[in-house]
Amino acid sequence: MNRLDLSCTNRQREAILHTVGPAGVLAGPGSGKTFVTTHRIHRLITSEGVDPSHILVITFTKAAALEMQERFFRLMETERPPVHFGTFHAVFYHILKQSAQYRGHTIITEAEKRKLIRDILHMHKLFLYLQEEDIEEVLSAVSRAKSSLTELPVKIGKMGEEDFRFLRTEYQSYLEEFSKFDFDDLMAACLKLFREDAASLAGWQGQFRYILVDEFQDISPVQYEIVKLLAAPENNLFIVGDDDQSIYGFRGASPDSMQQFFQDFSQAKRILLDVNFRCHREIVEAAGIMIGENKNRLPKEIVANHENGEGFSLHREETEEALTKAVTAALKQEQMQGNLSACAMICRTNFACGLWAQTLRETGIPCVMREKPKDRFAHFVIQDIRAYLALAKGEYRRQYFLRIMNRPVRYIKRDSLPEERVEREKLLAYYQNTPAIQERVKRFYRDLEALSSKRLHLQIRYIRKAIGYETYLREKYGAQKAEEFIQIGEWFEDFSRQFMTLREMDDYISQYKETIQETTKADEEGVQLMTMHASKGLEFPTVFLPECNEGKVPMHKAKAEDEIEEERRMFYVAMTRAKEKLCLFYHNGKTGKDAPSRFLNPLLSHDSSSSTSSSNSAVSKNSSKASATASYSSSSSI
Repeated sequence: MNRLDLSCTNRQREAILHTVGPAGVLAGPGSGKTFVTTHRIHRLITSEGVDPSHILVITFTKAAALEMQERFFRLMETERPPVHFGTFHAVFYHILKQSAQYRGHTIITEAEKRKLIRDILHMHKLFLYLQEEDIEEVLSAVSRAKSSLTELPVKIGKMGEEDFRFLRTEYQSYLEEFSKFDFDDLMAACLKLFREDAASLAGWQGQFRYILVDEFQDISPVQYEIVKLLAAPENNLFIVGDDDQSIYGFRGASPDSMQQFFQDFSQAKRILLDVNFRCHREIVEAAGIMIGENKNRLPKEIVANHENGEGFSLHREETEEALTKAVTAALKQEQMQGNLSACAMICRTNFACGLWAQTLRETGIPCVMREKPKDRFAHFVIQDIRAYLALAKGEYRRQYFLRIMNRPVRYIKRDSLPEERVEREKLLAYYQNTPAIQERVKRFYRDLEALSSKRLHLQIRYIRKAIGYETYLREKYGAQKAEEFIQIGEWFEDFSRQFMTLREMDDYISQYKETIQETTKADEEGVQLMTMHASKGLEFPTVFLPECNEGKVPMHKAKAEDEIEEERRMFYVAMTRAKEKLCLFYHNGKTGKDAPSRFLNPLLSHDSSSSTSSSNSAVSKNSSKASATASYSSSSSI
């Protein structure tokens, strides 16, 4: 096939026609990047005579690789050319398996990885600095360190740089002893191979003469170095990405990767796919105004292709409770119209999705969660507080005492609690020769008695403040890390206000756990619940963003400017999942900590004549009109 008739934009055609040398395609949401990539591969083979076995296409997920391969095969009709499609991990693992020195290596599973880290922490008593909940952060820190070309500072609780380096060394020694790789090791080993074995590098450069990288904004420094080595000396490197959608900073990705590419390849052709075929014009405009607040980005002007649907609306409510009612009412309306399965609700965190799932189920709105939910009620801070509450209620079980008897530190020994039920007089008798600790035990019981007379949310405040639990957190973890845990305690106190008794709250938490299990198993049609991270690459006719307040977007723990900008990029990704209708909800907030999100400021100020009410009315439509259509060339052949 030597001809391909296409109706596409001039910019898309320019990208498809690019043949040799480096090129960077800035592809915003809904701009047809997969269309461009697959048609370019098709043209290289059918019009330029490129051997398909010399073409390598790299994506970040197996699903994306399979989808792109399938779309390419549809273009080729009955042919199945041997173009290589794969993830970074799959491609580099293939390269290493073909290399003599790496034969016999296998990939460590995620479960094995967590167990190994946990064993090292226990064996070397590093849990003096950390909790079980910190393992995920340790794993992320190890991954970031391996994905970077430079030594990164690491601060996890009170674990210092020296302890972290020791942990990394122990972890790596185990992997090497048993010929294991983790995914980050694949990258490091491949880079090492290419830097040290010129013959091997030359062989692979000859194999992959045309390299296409999708979602380039998600590439890590190590991955980028490997791709540069592999593409040399011909540099037929075609990258597609959008720095405004770089949302994986926790694994080493950065919006700088797009900018770095154009610095490293100054001769590279730069192509902006400037038409959004997915989103309603108002959604494109609102998202563009919002993301324009970021400083670290490549400037771009995106226009829309359609105005189908209701467009963009912004809803203000007086309270969080009113917001919940407004969102559920809007979803009820969609349900009555038979549109619920076309809707998505996108939240910042997995836990928020779980809470919304519980709320929706209670109001008769079916929903399905795309991700395995995390149980925030299992967090050690909430478990500590619940142990105090149970003791205050008179449930003097040993398990509760053991959990919080030294939170804050009281120097009470496990040996002093030999029986399943802890009795005050026996505990005091154990310390009869240690007056200082005996006095701490007495104070402990006085605090429990004081708790029993208070309302539930005031009990939690007393635990946090008067008993000294927050002081304990700061002393154990340091001010910065403790702040995250303190925020969880604050949230739990606020959450508890809706319950009169501990029994009521415990019943709700049990129902919540049942609900999120049912929601992930459900195969019925309902509103799709997902996080901003999980929404990337997806699209829906209608999208609801129900938590547009400080502390949620951006997250409370985002402090530095680069963290705030990544949070804004996540918000941009969420906004641009909507094809026809995008509804943003926020409430007035009780304190500065949960004020309307700063991300809404440019949207509110963009049209000062906008009028809102406290009952589901939307911001009036923006008066400034951007071009809703792109400049098309007529159908022609490439």
